[in-house]
Amino acid sequence: MPPKKIALISDAWDPQVNGVVTTFKNIIPLLNKKGFDVEVLHPEMFSNFSYPWYKEIKFSYNTKNTTSNFFKKYDPDIIHLITEGPVGFAGKRFSVMKDLKITSSFHTRFPDYIKQRFFVPRTFTYSILRRLHEHSINVLVPSNSMITELLKYKFKNLKLWNRGVDTDLFNPRKRNRFDQDIRLTYVGRVAIEKNIKEFLNIKGNYKKTVVGDGPELKKYINKYPDIEFVGLKTGDELAKYYADADVFVFPSKTDTLGNVILESLASGTPVAAFPVTGPKDILTDTEINTLDNNLEISIQKALKIKREDCRNFALKLTWEKCTEQYLSYMIDAKTGQPII
Repeated sequence: MPPKKIALISDAWDPQVNGVVTTFKNIIPLLNKKGFDVEVLHPEMFSNFSYPWYKEIKFSYNTKNTTSNFFKKYDPDIIHLITEGPVGFAGKRFSVMKDLKITSSFHTRFPDYIKQRFFVPRTFTYSILRRLHEHSINVLVPSNSMITELLKYKFKNLKLWNRGVDTDLFNPRKRNRFDQDIRLTYVGRVAIEKNIKEFLNIKGNYKKTVVGDGPELKKYINKYPDIEFVGLKTGDELAKYYADADVFVFPSKTDTLGNVILESLASGTPVAAFPVTGPKDILTDTEINTLDNNLEISIQKALKIKREDCRNFALKLTWEKCTEQYLSYMIDAKTGQPII
């Protein structure tokens, strides 16, 4: 019997580095091991141009023929829409036209990002995003807090989909420091929607490191000469920055979860963050909870957390469990029935 074929439809793919790409890059090999074949419809398959403020993010156009050819050639058994961009909407249009049953996932709070940059009301942007998901039998969401928020905007069929973390790559053994400094580290996009200025402006006798690229990087390098900006890092090099930190600072108030939080915890590094969607879904009701509306107080709490407690917490969050949960929500594109 040939393997069941899963079509992933996404505007976020290589060379982008973000939580969406990280999640699916980790579960695809596990889906393959379980006997599924996976193909991705992504922006590099279309005519595209870069967003003005995010060069790595591509905006696809003339999507109709390429999308149609992809579906006809691949003939997937399962269709999952990952993003609400042009590629995602092209996949939705084709599926609805052919009466194919779909699932989708919600990853990014674009309405918050757009409101910060262009002052467009969230209600308007959420109404656009809702259209992508309105035909989905299951809409996968990474946190309960985000489910609560989406219900306010009349999203339906929402299901919690937990994340995993690579505890071999992100590991306390990679810590290699002998100084007595207190090092605070931020990992993520250097952009206003990540609220990174809260991290940059923290006062105190700390050494601060920013790991990541983004539209505000050059400006902040010039404005904050005492902060170490090391650019985008991946793999083992990234893992060392997590492990060498004394506290990982997560200032964002707009993430739906925050994969970087899990990577830090797997590295044995406690997390300082605000009690907002994402951090509170991970840390509330745990012995490693440091959340506070004052980020500097959260840092002080984090410095009292045992590193081994962070590691032990992360060891429970496997990509295998994440993949099993993902499959439990997948449905047959022709019948709409669960596949397992």
